[in-house]
Amino acid sequence: MSSHRTRIRLSRSGKILFFLGIFLFFAAQNTGNNLLYLMSSCFFACLIWGAVVSWRNISGLKVELILPDFYFSGEKDTICCRIEDTAGRPRFFLGFEGDFAEFLPAASFIMLKAGLQDVTRGCHQINGFRVFSCYPVDLFICSCEISSAPLYVGPRPALRVPEILNREDGGVFDRLVAGKEGDYWMQKPYQEGEDAMLINWSISARSFTEWVLIKSVDFGLNRKLCFDVSEVDGQRFEDCLEIIAGLIVRLRQHDIDAFVWARGETGAYQWLSVVFDMPVLVKWLAELQPGILPRPVESNVELISLTDLCRSSM
Repeated sequence: MSSHRTRIRLSRSGKILFFLGIFLFFAAQNTGNNLLYLMSSCFFACLIWGAVVSWRNISGLKVELILPDFYFSGEKDTICCRIEDTAGRPRFFLGFEGDFAEFLPAASFIMLKAGLQDVTRGCHQINGFRVFSCYPVDLFICSCEISSAPLYVGPRPALRVPEILNREDGGVFDRLVAGKEGDYWMQKPYQEGEDAMLINWSISARSFTEWVLIKSVDFGLNRKLCFDVSEVDGQRFEDCLEIIAGLIVRLRQHDIDAFVWARGETGAYQWLSVVFDMPVLVKWLAELQPGILPRPVESNVELISLTDLCRSSM
């Protein structure tokens, strides 16, 4: 989304210079001193010159706000601002929130970043961001506002998976992320929090950098998950959504391409991959409300009741 409105206002230094010019002008009228007239004229000429240069430094920019592909509540992430010159002239001292760039070459672009504040689950309009500049001599602050954009925030992922999803007799998570048995799948660097029993020590000893994790999956197991949200509401509903988000995040971290029955981009319910359709899944979780959801027609589906999730998490 591009900016549509450019504003210019006097900075603190510009206000001082403006009022000083007015003071000298009236002093020159009362005394008839030509030197005071000259000084007052120079001050106002500097203000006019600063306003024109500052306006030209901001006008003609194409500004685009780039949001994260998906975002969960409680995470630390950044918003990027792409600033591109479309007028064919260089720009100087551009700022976006707390990030700055001293120089933007003609017909090129730069990326500036700003921190994203922690927000609750739901759809939020990201607005109030602007690109500004005090160039050339900090007499004016010229800025352009950036159009608002929707950000879908998923629930805070739960750190612990309930027993119903992780049990010895074959919980959903165990069947999807079996690491000690099954066919060889892949190897990857060890990540903090993963089971140390999965480390292949012989390969790790030769890597000299990170431990290498050997993982395997039983490819014949069910990977289709459908959640029943019809019997919970209120805070229990929010707690269960955090568990669902935690499960989806863990599946993605383990590179398990499981599928969740959720609303797609067209509005119809379909199977969404936790690896390739994560932004759509987060949007679904951000907008999900208690009630009866459509059920898949397939029979080989793992149906998970949110009521059981709430009981197992207590």
